[in-house]
Amino acid sequence: MSDVDIVRHLKDHYDQEEYGLSIVSFCRMRNSWGWKWTRQQQHTLESIKQHVQEIRRRFPHQGAEAIRRDLRQQFSFHVPHELIAKLLKITEPNAVEARRRGRLKQRRFWCVGVNDVWPQDQHDKWLCFGLWLHISLNPFTGWINWLKVWWTNKNPRPIARYYLDCCRKLGAVPLITQSDPGSENFSVANAQTMIRHCQHSTNTSAPLDPEIMWSVLRRDFAPGFKNILEEGVTRGLYDVNNTLKNYVFRWLAIPWLQAELDGWAHCRNHNAPCRDKNKILPHGIPAIIRMKPREFNSLDFKVPVPSALFDEVEAIYAPPDHPVFDLVPPSFKQHAQYLYTSLGKPQVSSDSFWNVYQMLLAQFLAIEGEDGLIVLLSQGVMEPEDEDVLLLLSLQDLPQNTGLVGPAGYQYMGGMVNPLTQALHGVQDWGPQGEHQDNEDQPEFAEFTDSESESDGPK
Repeated sequence: MSDVDIVRHLKDHYDQEEYGLSIVSFCRMRNSWGWKWTRQQQHTLESIKQHVQEIRRRFPHQGAEAIRRDLRQQFSFHVPHELIAKLLKITEPNAVEARRRGRLKQRRFWCVGVNDVWPQDQHDKWLCFGLWLHISLNPFTGWINWLKVWWTNKNPRPIARYYLDCCRKLGAVPLITQSDPGSENFSVANAQTMIRHCQHSTNTSAPLDPEIMWSVLRRDFAPGFKNILEEGVTRGLYDVNNTLKNYVFRWLAIPWLQAELDGWAHCRNHNAPCRDKNKILPHGIPAIIRMKPREFNSLDFKVPVPSALFDEVEAIYAPPDHPVFDLVPPSFKQHAQYLYTSLGKPQVSSDSFWNVYQMLLAQFLAIEGEDGLIVLLSQGVMEPEDEDVLLLLSLQDLPQNTGLVGPAGYQYMGGMVNPLTQALHGVQDWGPQGEHQDNEDQPEFAEFTDSESESDGPK
């Protein structure tokens, strides 16, 4: 973001009748704080090489633009895209060529504005480690509402907790939520219905936008961390079916990976994706679009909700004392905290995870003969049984959920009967689906694109 944009956005945070801030004054303040932009920092291949290598260890498939964002977020380095691309061409020419050939399969989707619809979906590609991922998006902005890792996604109560925690921070709910028809999503559907007295949209297939974001995560975030986790399996350090190893792994891995996912989501939420000429939804930084929808000819459709109502719904669908919210059984947690403290609370990171795991596992093996621990481990990996949550009788699919399409075939799946189109680029003459049938020869487009698939140039 430029100095001009920063000054413009800061105007919303002070009384303009009493105070003023010019670009010159801001530049002077920025210099006094030691904030230097790209030209002022004057980075070279040598100055960024070590930091780029550190990022590559965690995200081995990232392209130049994603690395540029991470350098800024993690190290406050402002580095030109061209310099990073040059370094990658020198250090990994084959990987650069592979990214140039890669293309994101594009799909079509649109919505009216901020908080029109929240699609959500789960990801079970890490089930071999005993881990499940879950995501929800605000597709108009590209904002990631939540991106969570836990030891189960089968139980509907953690998913309801993700939804309620996000809504609490917002102080509101969206017009509708959207998910596949799996029973694990019924708690969110019922909670949204109770709060909104509205309808929850269910599709026979996975919601489009989370699927797109999963594909981005699989290429960007997952490879590096999956390699780290597979190292322990390959070396025989971890067996998901071994109760002690499962609990030690769960107790260390989930908080660490959640912090990593939070950082990844924060980076995507506060950086603009590469511009896509085929995108009809607003272009820009998701956080800015979410905060200032009027600047993008749209509105925020959130429905304010009192906190007491959230408490009432939480007590029904996500009671805090439910065992599914325990990272490990309480008795094991007490042992883990004591033994971890005795080790000096070593930091868990990408480089240290398996070393810390082995040290903590050795501590447990030394006390494995304790009566309480013997009983606990003899019971096997304890997981609350899957709970059947029935949909409320009043819950129905949206009557307009067949979708609206325009000349280009973009499909609307939001919560409005007559959706507005002012915020969309180049959209006219929308009609019910079926009036404008898709042309099979027409390319498909989406509002989410990954930086690695945007350009034919080297990354």
